[in-house]
Amino acid sequence: MIRTLIVDDVPLARDKLRHLLAVHADIDIRGEAADVEQARHLLQHQTVDLLLLDIQMPGQDGMQLAQRLPAPAPLVIFTTAHARHAVDSYALGAVDYLLKPLDGMRLALALERVRRQLVQPPPSTPQPLCIRNGAGIEYIPVGDIDYIDNAGHYACVHVGRQVHLLRESIGRLAQQLAPAGFLQVQRAVIVNLARVRSLQHRRNGDATLLLLDGTALPLSRSHRDAFDQAIAQRG
Repeated sequence: MIRTLIVDDVPLARDKLRHLLAVHADIDIRGEAADVEQARHLLQHQTVDLLLLDIQMPGQDGMQLAQRLPAPAPLVIFTTAHARHAVDSYALGAVDYLLKPLDGMRLALALERVRRQLVQPPPSTPQPLCIRNGAGIEYIPVGDIDYIDNAGHYACVHVGRQVHLLRESIGRLAQQLAPAGFLQVQRAVIVNLARVRSLQHRRNGDATLLLLDGTALPLSRSHRDAFDQAIAQRG
């Protein structure tokens, strides 16, 4: 059973959520809250697997609650009438961002994501990247890699200020490193999602990713859906 807490200041909105959730036999509604203070009180006294969380409420908003969830933190699906917080919500690890009026089919897809995350096995330790050089082989822990781009026939593996050259295709590296949290964001760029700090919109659906060290990387619109989904699934 998925222990669920509904947080919304509008009684009719909470009623609709209960109605939409009634068809999901594995959803166990443990309580409701009309504001962040009530939600925090309920979270202190019981374990919850999932928050269905509105954003604009009296007092503190839902984003502030999501930023300071008690451990173990529940998964979060935002339910709101406003689209402007979507990118920030995924940066917080939200499973999904649903716009009101809520649609039963769209909610069902979000709940399926929740189920997958709750049963997800712990990730195995990724093998280091082996890079041959003149003196032998260097083993680079994949968690230390910021991003990878290419130069001619070589992949450039960026680790802080160091750049290691590897004769391998970007496509093959993207497949190899995907289980470790890497994603192809341009035809010739792979990024470690754990290094992404923020996203800035550009024209025509393209965007720029800013990494923790200030590096700016392009995110093409053809890879945008995959990026949004990967960020949402990180949790």
